[in-house]
Amino acid sequence: MPETRRVVVIGGGIAGLASAYLARELAEERGIEIELTVLEAGPRHGGSTRTNLVEGYTCEWGPNGFLDNEPATLELVERIGITGELVKADKDSANRYIFHGGRMRAVPTKPMAFLLSDILPLHAKIRMAREFFIAAKQDESDETVDDFGRRRLGNTFAELMLDPMVSGIFAGNTKELSLAAVFPKMVEMEKEYGGLFKAMIAKQRVAKREGKTAGGPGGPNAVLHTFQAGMGRLTDRLAELLGETLKVNAQVQHVAQREHGRFQVVSEGATFEADAVVIAAPSHAAAKMIQGIDIGVSKALAAIPYAPVDVVCHGHPDSHLGHPLKGFGVLIPRSEGIRSLGCLWSDAIFPGQAPKGYRLLRTLMGGAHDPAIQSLSTDKLHLTASADHVRVMGVHGKPTMSWVSRFKRGIAQYTVGHMDRVKKSEQLENDLPGLYFAGASYRGVSINGCAKDAVRVSNLLVDRLTAMQRETSL
Repeated sequence: MPETRRVVVIGGGIAGLASAYLARELAEERGIEIELTVLEAGPRHGGSTRTNLVEGYTCEWGPNGFLDNEPATLELVERIGITGELVKADKDSANRYIFHGGRMRAVPTKPMAFLLSDILPLHAKIRMAREFFIAAKQDESDETVDDFGRRRLGNTFAELMLDPMVSGIFAGNTKELSLAAVFPKMVEMEKEYGGLFKAMIAKQRVAKREGKTAGGPGGPNAVLHTFQAGMGRLTDRLAELLGETLKVNAQVQHVAQREHGRFQVVSEGATFEADAVVIAAPSHAAAKMIQGIDIGVSKALAAIPYAPVDVVCHGHPDSHLGHPLKGFGVLIPRSEGIRSLGCLWSDAIFPGQAPKGYRLLRTLMGGAHDPAIQSLSTDKLHLTASADHVRVMGVHGKPTMSWVSRFKRGIAQYTVGHMDRVKKSEQLENDLPGLYFAGASYRGVSINGCAKDAVRVSNLLVDRLTAMQRETSL
């Protein structure tokens, strides 16, 4: 009779829950019996993928949705039976704004409209147009996002467009983040086509020939989705399906190697023997767990910085608004001297996320540019966000609903050298089969990135268990 294999997954966020669920499903499909344990350090599952319903408002702790251009996420949603609960973003969410020069300016979605708009001064547009004639970078050095933006599109574009975009996605600093790690497609476009504009033209020609649209940076016609009950529904459903295998308040101290390719996981109050371990905790926590296994990889993981992030949700009646706020939201360049990184108009993106006659403003604060935000009291944080709302969007009157989520270590920062750090963790996976790393610290901070990583490690894990079964049957 085949031996039951023990699997321990450390971390109860989206990556850990998805890795555990997919590993269990795949093992069952291959006829491998496993004993699964998921250990979450905190009092509940979900990580930052959680939703609070506050006075009729849908307040997200972390991600507000996911793009439908990653099969791993869509297949996961289908597997766990909640495809029917998906909600598409409203078509008006295609409208995006930048606050510059004392007012919000619509960001044109088409190249010609962009060139004719007043979002950038004439000299910056001329400099952008020169991108077509700039030679591609020849060396393989790890370039920052800021250096790439200035080199190919000019200083003004880098400061007014690229910087706020990166702040809005990663809460990061373009002068520190690695282009290859955060925007690998841009590296590929320059390598393959010689530049961004050349790549766009080539892709449009191919799309026209095939009768398709070239799409934007999210992929061809990528659409943002959430769930009727918010993004927390995804992690709640996974936790529901995992049932009693999920243990909360189970902080892991360390992972140790055992004989015959097995592992020991030591948590508060319990020790687990395992044939395979997935560490889906943040990299700084993973670093401590593996100090006894590989100090070099431990140091590499500990070197991955995190930016603090505060998410402030305010509810306002329509009468408080000085602008219709029909769109995705507004991003704010650091050069404007405003503390908020940007504001999402949540109920405009997903109608129904605020009571009728009210609006939900979701403001991102802190990040790599402003770590001192963590020193503010919650009351001061709300006042700061409100002051920014007045200046940026013309909102007047006190919010009728206020809610905040605060993360001292909010979003992993893929700084220069990140790809080398990740390669070290992948080398350890190769050298020590049965130990795997997953989550937003490594190959993508989005829901899609975590889902794709969960597919990766679940396949590697079950391949390992399959090999172990073969060895014992000989």
